[in-house]
Amino acid sequence: MTLLAALKGKNGFVLAADSRGTFGDPRSVTAQNDNMQKAHILSPNVAALTAGSGELGALVIDLVKKKLAAGKIDGVTAVLETLRQTARENYQQWFSSIPPVQSPSLVMTGQAVARPDLSFTVAGYELDGTPRLFTLVSQLDFPPMLHDYGYSLQGVAQYALYLLNRLYEPDRTVAELASLAVYVITETASQDGKVGGPVNVITIESSGKGCQLMTQAQVQQIQETNHLRAKALRDSFYNRGKAS
Repeated sequence: MTLLAALKGKNGFVLAADSRGTFGDPRSVTAQNDNMQKAHILSPNVAALTAGSGELGALVIDLVKKKLAAGKIDGVTAVLETLRQTARENYQQWFSSIPPVQSPSLVMTGQAVARPDLSFTVAGYELDGTPRLFTLVSQLDFPPMLHDYGYSLQGVAQYALYLLNRLYEPDRTVAELASLAVYVITETASQDGKVGGPVNVITIESSGKGCQLMTQAQVQQIQETNHLRAKALRDSFYNRGKAS
């Protein structure tokens, strides 16, 4: 499993992902790998996160990057369409004997076979500066879904959704939202072993800086600051530091 979080602020986007890959049936014994790369810069002003089958996602992203570079394509809608077309065409070639959309009830009971799960979060700016945030999911044959409420979550989202409902504010800066994005992933990882490993973060700023991948040192600094904030919140419930 995984957790992907994309947050829109007043001056850009923050995209964050864990790096844990889980192998095996989650209802039984599983193994894990904390070296999965799920955060990708696709063009100067557009980035994507991947969830689901990590190896298929990595291949699709590699094919898309080559197309975007060859065509010098930028702008979130143009990049999204290139990604969507590439994913759909290759899924049709690789899994031509399996219908794109299957009944969930038939799949769950073993009466039908589904194509491997693969999803993308795509965020960035149009060439005219308009910000947009989309998701694509294989279960529905990769239709573009626009998130117009400021954020997107994929994967083990229950804890993160609770935290964002309490803490997310759309008028915050990229720097502020980077701390929140890292927080929801590390808090989820503390409760669910299907999320974990190093957190990777990409920022997309409207000021012309475009996409930037944070270093692990920068992410570690955010985590340390978040730990102090969490401790201060916990201490506030017990009046620590005050005379009794």
